[in-house]
Amino acid sequence: MKRNALRGFAAAGLLVMGLTACGGGGASTDAASSAPAGETPSATPTPTEAKQYTTQELVDLVKQIKADDGSELTVSAIDDPASQQNPLKELIGQMTIEPAECKELSTLGASQSIEGSTAAAGAKIDTDAQVVTGISLISGVDKEVLTKSLEDNEDQAAKCANMTMTMGGSTLKVSTEKFDGISSVPGAKGFKTAMVLPDGRSQSTYMGFAIKDGVLISATASGANAESEGVAAAGALMDQAAALIK
Repeated sequence: MKRNALRGFAAAGLLVMGLTACGGGGASTDAASSAPAGETPSATPTPTEAKQYTTQELVDLVKQIKADDGSELTVSAIDDPASQQNPLKELIGQMTIEPAECKELSTLGASQSIEGSTAAAGAKIDTDAQVVTGISLISGVDKEVLTKSLEDNEDQAAKCANMTMTMGGSTLKVSTEKFDGISSVPGAKGFKTAMVLPDGRSQSTYMGFAIKDGVLISATASGANAESEGVAAAGALMDQAAALIK
């Protein structure tokens, strides 16, 4: 069960990011082709290609990340990140979502390919605080694709700040808003998703995303006391992960 829960962290990260395709672009040749005759075109710096980590390398990185109490995380390799999309995508596909145009936000690119990527995840379950925090690292997706996905999903989250999701006669009310300050990693973006269950109970999930040297770092904190007990812990996981990626 713990292994399945850990896989869910990475899967959630993939869905929220709306990852598209793997692979990068080559250096532009425009400068050379447009240089006046007789002039030697200046060399165009070749972008440094981000390293793709193997699954085991990512596992080894996650094993070095500690929970806020200094304990080790429960760590799992994500052997095939692309396969993690399908069950969640199928589940979302069975739901009626209003506004209808927000269904794309619910799947967030899950139908698009992330073949060839690698991932690992870690989690801490704090039964006393009733909070689960998790971290996932995903490598092998082009940095430009990751950056655009972050920007697009930030816009989409703003447009679909309030949704209802209905399945089997039960309705969930879901609200999403941007959440600042979840991590000190440059460019980090945070979101808070609050759900009101059919029985009236509510639960919030805080998510943070950042890109470091081509690796997507995603962290979550969820549970009854996520805001008071989990947000800082999730942010600390992100900060540690970023420091390890070099």
